[in-house]
Amino acid sequence: MEIGKWSATPDLNDIYRDIRELGLESNLAELEAFGFTVVEDALSDEQVQHFRGRILEIAEERKGSKLDLENETEHVETEFIPFLLYKDKRFKESVTNPKTLALITYLLGKHCILSSLGCHLKGPGGKGLLLHSDTSNGIPDPFSPYSHVANCNYALTDYTEANGALAMVPGSHRHFRQPTQYERGLDGNERYEHVIPVEVKAGSAVIWHGNTWHGSFPRKNPGLRINLSNYFCREYIQPQENYRYTVPEGFLEPGQDDRLARLLGADLAYGWTDEGPLKYFKRREQAAAGIPSWQY
Repeated sequence: MEIGKWSATPDLNDIYRDIRELGLESNLAELEAFGFTVVEDALSDEQVQHFRGRILEIAEERKGSKLDLENETEHVETEFIPFLLYKDKRFKESVTNPKTLALITYLLGKHCILSSLGCHLKGPGGKGLLLHSDTSNGIPDPFSPYSHVANCNYALTDYTEANGALAMVPGSHRHFRQPTQYERGLDGNERYEHVIPVEVKAGSAVIWHGNTWHGSFPRKNPGLRINLSNYFCREYIQPQENYRYTVPEGFLEPGQDDRLARLLGADLAYGWTDEGPLKYFKRREQAAAGIPSWQY
C-alpha cells in the first residue's frame, strides 16, 4: 500500500518510507517477530578493513603490545574498548549508515541519540558474556513493548560459535524482563535451551530490540573477534558516553552531519544553565526552519 501523510503517525510515515526504499521490510518483520535481524553487507570490504585496522592500532596502543588477528593466544577473554567515535573520523560512517540507522530509528524514534560506540575485543578463553537484556538503565520489570535502547553490532571478523559469536534468544523481547539466573547460561550443562549463535560474515550488522536476551559465546579458536558496537537510546535516557559537550572542532561538517549532530545530543531538551529552557525551544524552531542547531 502507499504510505500517506497520515496525521496519526507523522514520524512513522517517513521512517517506514525510508525502510521500504532501502529494501529493509523483511528486516523490519524479523525485528518485530524475533527481536533481532541481520543486515548483510552493511559495510563494504574497505570499511571493514579500515575499522578493523584502526581498532587493532588503538588496542595495541592501550595494551602496549602487538596483537595477532589470526593467531592471537595472549589476549584472552573480552576487553571493551570505549569512546571510539572521535578516534577516527570515519567511525561516524557506522553511526549514519543509512540501512542500520533506518532500523534503529524505527525502534527508537527520530529523536534517538547515540549512547556509546566501542569494540568488544575478544580473544580465546573465558566463559563468554551471559545472557541479558540491554533494558537495564534503571527500568524495572515488566519492560514496555517498545524499545528504550537498541544495539547495532557490526561484525568486523566472521562470527561463528567457535569464534565467539553473538548469542541470541529469538522472541525474548516479548518476555518484558531480564533472564533469571537459570536462563543466562551459554556453556555446557548450563546452556539455556533456546539460545542460538548468530553466525554472520564480516561486514554484517546485527540489530536488536533493547528487550532481547543476548550475550556472546566464548572464543575457542586462536585469533581475535572484533566488532564495532553502536548503542543507541531514546532521548530521555542518559547516554553511556559524553558526546554532547565533547565534539572536537571540525568533526561535524556543515550540510553533511546534521543528523549526526542530533544523534550526539545537539537538540536535547535538558541540561540548561542560566539561559533556561528558552534555548531548547529556539533549537526546535531553528530545526523546523531547516537550520542545524549545532551551527549557532
